[in-house]
Formats: sequence, structure tokens, C-alpha cells
Amino acid sequence: MENIPFQISRTHLIPLLPAIRIWLVCLLMLTAASSCTLKTASVPAPPTPGIEDDVVSFIPELLDVVLDVPQLSSHAVAVSDEPILTMAEQSALYDQAVKRFFAPWHLRDASLSRKQAFWGVRAYGSRQGYAENLQPYPPERWVRVVALQNMDAYPSMASPAIVIRNTSLRILPSMRPFFFDPSQPGEGFPFDYFQNSALWLGTPLLVTHVSLDQAWFFVETSFVSGWVRREDVALAEGDFRRTYETLAMVAIRQDDTILSGAGGGFLGQTHIGAIFPLHSQDVQKLTIRVPARSAHGQAELHLAEVDLQQAAPMPLPCTSRNIASLADAMSGQLYGWGGMFENRDCSSTMRDLLLPFGIWLPRNSGLQARQAGGVISLENMDPEAKLSVIRDQGVPFGSLIWMPGHIGLYLGTDQRGEPLMLHNIWGARTVLPEGGEGRAVIGRLAVTSLRPGEERPDVRKGAFLERVRGLTRIGRFRQ
Repeated sequence: MENIPFQISRTHLIPLLPAIRIWLVCLLMLTAASSCTLKTASVPAPPTPGIEDDVVSFIPELLDVVLDVPQLSSHAVAVSDEPILTMAEQSALYDQAVKRFFAPWHLRDASLSRKQAFWGVRAYGSRQGYAENLQPYPPERWVRVVALQNMDAYPSMASPAIVIRNTSLRILPSMRPFFFDPSQPGEGFPFDYFQNSALWLGTPLLVTHVSLDQAWFFVETSFVSGWVRREDVALAEGDFRRTYETLAMVAIRQDDTILSGAGGGFLGQTHIGAIFPLHSQDVQKLTIRVPARSAHGQAELHLAEVDLQQAAPMPLPCTSRNIASLADAMSGQLYGWGGMFENRDCSSTMRDLLLPFGIWLPRNSGLQARQAGGVISLENMDPEAKLSVIRDQGVPFGSLIWMPGHIGLYLGTDQRGEPLMLHNIWGARTVLPEGGEGRAVIGRLAVTSLRPGEERPDVRKGAFLERVRGLTRIGRFRQ
């Protein structure tokens, strides 16, 4: 998750939108009029009833930042079938990733202290928050949400469980947002500070506490902890866990993949980054094990068939071509702070992209930068020196470029010799005409140089590159 968020501030385009809309409407009217004069004898047929009647035409998108490089990784740089990691390295990383994935089921008790579990109360209790109407957060709501945690009774459970539909993991037990001052740059929507992460269907958990109203479980996963809605998880008894846990795993390769059981029954929908135990396979399809929730709240096992376009046995061969193919399947996805709306932020993008290759990453960008492999510091270097180190020592598709609060994948260099980065980014920092700071919005997974937005006069040259602090070579030991 990006620790330093960005905020929408389309200071140059927004004032022009009414005029642009009027101009487009006039243009359409003139076009329609000229068309009528050319075909005065033609009477259009009545529209055919159907879904077309409900389609609405939208004004073309107006981007705040020009993305002047190909937005498919496989088109932006050369890719190959050459392994990025040795077979021994990838095998060791994969075994470690699966062990970590199932680790919550092997905890006997909560691993977090009360202070660690409820850090959000300290972090946000003394801050002025804002609610979904962008007005000050109601004090009575805060008191109620804090009380729901029943902190004095923590931990009250130690029950293995599993996610049975994609869900949000929250820092406090509420689906309602908690923003900081929306009038300030880098605050307001979409940066809901109660949102911690998305959890995909099939994620193992340890439930360690329950809210006073019984509607929320506090859970630990292998990479993050917090509150989830109780109906989104099922308790996993010993027989279920023994059948479900295996080294033979399957990775989803397409977002919004539908999982259907025998007879076409709907089991769930999930995304890249979700992994499931392999049951069987043939030349055309894979059969995977999918968890569901019984009427009594217990996990039960179902089977779903997926084709080889939707999923693949893990680990996928770690080549630039395969990583680019998976990245291209995620191309253009809209930014989602903390996994909001089942979208991704910078660190969840890296985590979901690399897990199918058996590379386990923490959830937070800072931890990813330190723990993903060998760290090459770029501290105290001028911009050109940083670029030189990245070109010389970065492994295309095998290195992470990072700065405080942000991280992305190094793709290699383009035809101009510019290093390119795949990252889910909110925007570039701008200097407002009246002084102060704003944002030029990108708001999506994008391929950019390390100078995003610098075609704009209000984006300071070298500002992004100045903040870059390091390069992490995935799977390599610290140098």
C-alpha cells in the first residue's frame, strides 16, 4: 500500500470541461444537421429493442498525464523466455511462498499483542477525521466503532478459517470510510484510512477475536491483519485443512475469473493473485479446490474447472515473457487504495503479479523493498547517477524500484535508453499557480518512465526521480 497517498486535483482540465462538453455537443449537432441534408429522403428505422437502448455515450477520457510509452509491458520493452531466476532459486522461493500462505493455520494463538492488533485507535483517535459526506467524522460513530472491538477481551479466539468471497480487511470494524482533510493535497477520496487490504477468495486465516456485535472477526493472514465481515469467512476444521493444504497450487491468470462448481453452480469470482489447491488436470483444463461456507459457518470443499487461459499450475516459469503476459492481463486497472473496490494500489499490484511465480511479498511497499531480495541503495545520488545504476544493475522484470510509500517493477529500457517502470500510481505532484501542491492524476496501472508527468509545466523536472531511494533485485541475497 502506498504510504504517501495522492489526491485528485485536475487544476488545468477541470475548468475547461464545461466548454469542452458544449463544443462537443455543438459539433455533434452540426454533424447531425449535415447528415440530414445529405439524406433527406432517408427515414431511419425504429430502434430494435434490446440492451443497445440502455447504452450511454460518454465524452472521451481526458488524462491528466500523457502516457507516451506503450501501456502493454510486452510492447514497451523486449521480452524473452530466458529464466530470470535459476530453477533452484525459484523452487526454494515457491516452497517458502506456499508455506507462508498456509502459515496462519499453524498458529496456536494470536501472534499480535493487543497494542499491535488495535494500532488504528492510537493512530487515528487523535486525528481529525472526515466521513463519507466529507464532513467531520461524527464523534459518536468513533466511540461506537472503538467499543465494538471489545479490546479488553482480546484475544478471544484462535480458530483457523478461510475467505469464501473477496472481501475488505479493515483497520477498525466498519465499512464506512475515515478520511483526513479532503481540502489538503494527498488526502480525501480515495484514501480511506480504515481500508487495509483486499483479501481474495481462498486466503487462509486465523480468527483471533470477535466484535461485540458478533458481525466482525479480527483475523491474521500471512501478510496482513485486521477486521473482516464475518459472513465473508468460514471456520476451517481439521479435515478441511488437511484436504486443502498442499504444495500443488494453481494461480489465477485473469481478473474477474468466475469459479463454477458441478452443474454450473456459482462458487465465486476472483482475481490474479488468488491461488487454489490443484485437484486434477488434463490437457485442456484444471480442476481446483474452492472453499465455500456451510449454513453453520464451517468451510466445505467444492471443485471448479478452469481452462488454461484462466489459470496455471504454480510456479509459472519466471521469464520476462510470462511476467509481461500477466502484467498485460492487469493493464490499465484503476487505482484502488488498500484494495478498495477490488482494485489494487502499488504494493498489492506487485504482490499479486509475482505470487503466481512463487515469489511471496509482504503487503506494505516498504517491507517489499527491504524483504524481496538484494537491496541496492540509491540514496544520496543525483538523478543521472540513479538512472545509471538502474540501467547497469537492474534486472528487467526481476527488480523493484522504490521510494518512500511507492513501489513498482523495473521493466528495462526503451529505445531511448529510458528506464521504464510498471506501477499502479495515483498521480504526479504538481505546483499550483497560487502556490501549494496538487496532483496530476494517472490513477491506474501504468507503464511510465521515471519522469512521469514532466511534460506538464506544473510538474517539477526530476521530482519523481529524486524520491527514488533504491532498487531491489528479487530473490537475490542482500549485497
